[in-house]
Amino acid sequence: MAIKIENLSYSRNDIPLLENINFIIEKKETGVIKGESGKGKTTLLNIINGLIAPKIGLITCGDEIFNSDSIFLPPEKRNIGYVFQDFALFPHLNSKTNILFASKNKDRTFFNEVIEDLELGSHLKKFPHELSGGQKQRVAIARSILMEPQLLIMDEPFSNLDSDLSRKTHKLIDSVINKLDIPCLIVTHKNENESLLGKSKIIYL
Repeated sequence: MAIKIENLSYSRNDIPLLENINFIIEKKETGVIKGESGKGKTTLLNIINGLIAPKIGLITCGDEIFNSDSIFLPPEKRNIGYVFQDFALFPHLNSKTNILFASKNKDRTFFNEVIEDLELGSHLKKFPHELSGGQKQRVAIARSILMEPQLLIMDEPFSNLDSDLSRKTHKLIDSVINKLDIPCLIVTHKNENESLLGKSKIIYL
């Protein structure tokens, strides 16, 4: 399964933001999206997730068409694990319930592995307002992984993590996309993050 973007363009207030974007990220591969501030990195992720409709372009994931001239699949129909830059946690749910909200995996072993790798064991009963930025980020990452999505996309997933936890999270993400046989897209401003990923491809906007 691969995520494929063909001839994608998007304008905001009639001003072109993304023009003729083309790339393919294969299964077990991570696409690292880079570019200056305002170049449309987060917008591109939102388009792929179905939160924004592009002006033109074809988006496919495996054999499924997400977007074409005649098709627009809504976000809830796209099996995508999305780690938002602002985490998008439910404020009325504790960490464990947030993590399991969309989980399709009933395997307790997999849950325990993710929680251990992200060092969340002591935070499962806490609510979002009781968590630090880094802890919220790890909860959001755990939730997206346990969805077992067909595509994993992450907007600055390492920005609030220290170097040791960042390395562990990279290792976990690489392990998960290999286990699930899926592609991954990451927006990051940290140059050192690229070297910690497994099979990766840089996408410049």
